[in-house]
Amino acid sequence: MVRLCAEEAEADDPADDPVLVAQLLDRARPGAVLLLGTALPAALIAAATTRQIPVLLAEFRVGPRDLAWGLQGGMRRQLLAQVAAVMLTDAASLGLSRRLSLPAAKLAMTGPVSEIREPLHCSETERVSMAQQMNGRHAWFAASLPAPEEAVVLEAHQAALRRSHRALLILAPRDPARIDALARDIEAGGLTVARRSEDEDFGDEIQVLLTDGPTEMGLWYRLAPVSFMGGTLCGDEAAMRHPFEPAALGSAIVHGTEAGPFRTEWQQLDGAQAARQVRGPEDLCQAIADLTQPEPIATLASNAWTVSTGGADVAIRIADRVLAALDAPRPAAAARESL
Repeated sequence: MVRLCAEEAEADDPADDPVLVAQLLDRARPGAVLLLGTALPAALIAAATTRQIPVLLAEFRVGPRDLAWGLQGGMRRQLLAQVAAVMLTDAASLGLSRRLSLPAAKLAMTGPVSEIREPLHCSETERVSMAQQMNGRHAWFAASLPAPEEAVVLEAHQAALRRSHRALLILAPRDPARIDALARDIEAGGLTVARRSEDEDFGDEIQVLLTDGPTEMGLWYRLAPVSFMGGTLCGDEAAMRHPFEPAALGSAIVHGTEAGPFRTEWQQLDGAQAARQVRGPEDLCQAIADLTQPEPIATLASNAWTVSTGGADVAIRIADRVLAALDAPRPAAAARESL
């Protein structure tokens, strides 16, 4: 099987060189060609069709150019008619595909191929011990928090305390060098604080637990039913963590409007109602206060887990379609067998 990222093919144009693709197919003799993306390399598709090699499209999005009048739209529709399968990322693309009169048997909505990430690890002994110290308290986690967002998060915790007087904020500063100064700022604001670096206990009188910085993240995501993702309000990309980290560990996610390098992941989560986006300090206060209740937390966390683990299911569905194409007899082979 030949696999090609169609987006790259469109940029560098290697798959539109008839000589190059003919040499590639004749040398590799693949059983199928899998294209990822929305580009349709005409020379490659034509050469594969001539050789009766099935072409499958995955991660495909149908857009206005596929429906447009004119030469480009007509060429794309002709190329789509030649492929064996079109695996689409979204329901809108599926609806547009039907307007192109593509056979239903060719179409499948698999969803986007998302990164499959292994959940962050932690010490189970440590998790059990700290969960016992928390004694059923509501907790939320500010993950990799940059300095410009510290005051906003502490204000949001005050809102949480008004809803749940035993609430605990677990705060992981982006810069561990901020720990001592931040502890002083928290106490000056009227909140009690314990520092992980000093191995201080956090009983019911402690309102903020300061961690050692962006370490033991798997532990904090597991302990906190709600996580605010640092950097997403002020746009500090160095502070931003991958959104699937808390999603894979059952923590409901709150985030700002700044996506940084994770725009696709945030679009997936927000589109599936698997995260709560906030636009500023007031929104964050309201979100954290609302998420002291178990029902909205459970809904967000469940949806996020489904999104974060969906990449494996999409990959399996694409693989199944490719294997079916590899197993199917080619027309020429079928004709020979019937003689």
